[in-house]
Amino acid sequence: PFAPLHQPGSLAPIRALLAQHPDLPQVACFDTGFHHTMPPVAQAQALPRDYAARGVRRYGFHGLSYEYIASVLRARAPHLGQGRTIVAHIGSGGSLCALQAGRSIDTTMGFSVLDGLVMGTRCGHLDPGVILYMLKEEGLGAAEIENILYHRSGLLGVSGVSADMRDLHARAGISPEVMQALDLFVYRFAQQAGAMMAALQGLDGLVFTAGIGEHDALIRAAICKRLEWAGVRLDAQANAAHREIISMPDSAVEVRVIPTDEETTIRRHVLMCLS
Repeated sequence: PFAPLHQPGSLAPIRALLAQHPDLPQVACFDTGFHHTMPPVAQAQALPRDYAARGVRRYGFHGLSYEYIASVLRARAPHLGQGRTIVAHIGSGGSLCALQAGRSIDTTMGFSVLDGLVMGTRCGHLDPGVILYMLKEEGLGAAEIENILYHRSGLLGVSGVSADMRDLHARAGISPEVMQALDLFVYRFAQQAGAMMAALQGLDGLVFTAGIGEHDALIRAAICKRLEWAGVRLDAQANAAHREIISMPDSAVEVRVIPTDEETTIRRHVLMCLS
């Protein structure tokens, strides 16, 4: 019930394999697991206490990706692997994770994958009063609201044309709605990066990963421009060439682009479970 759009698709093959091959070992690797190191205050929701007892708290997601990036940082950049780093997993879905010595201490997704950044079709951070308005004033049902928040919002909802960043870049010069969507995407990223910096009490590194993070130099440049106040200085040529290190040597925050590999993380856990 906590993830009605994702978990049924994950459970279906488990049940099918169990029926056909009951002796076959199966290993479930949870995207939430990496965030269990978050302190209790970062997991808490300000709701009546009985909701926490029922499991309503901030879980975080994209953990398999963040675990992989943390392992790469330990090997390639120990100063970041042991330091304060924000990892930005931005693709169709997106979130930020505050890593302290390779451990998650906060993240922008919370109870569900709706929270945090503006995403392809998901709204990101939203005042709960908007949902009450939809319920009371517009008379929408739960299924209709779910459809709006998960499938009709985000970049698609604001631009009115597409959830694909490539399409939006192509239309940016001719559509004010598309420009508004791109501006909101960057603004919300910088805003929530500030929250992650507060959790970390500073910042040593910023890592971009996933589809947009790895391939979209324009978005990376716009984000880094917004974060100049924090000491980020982008190397425009390195960024355009999609090099791993895209910050200037004198940047107070080292900025990297590292492709993620969630499958490697899953493989590592499966081998550990079966060994």
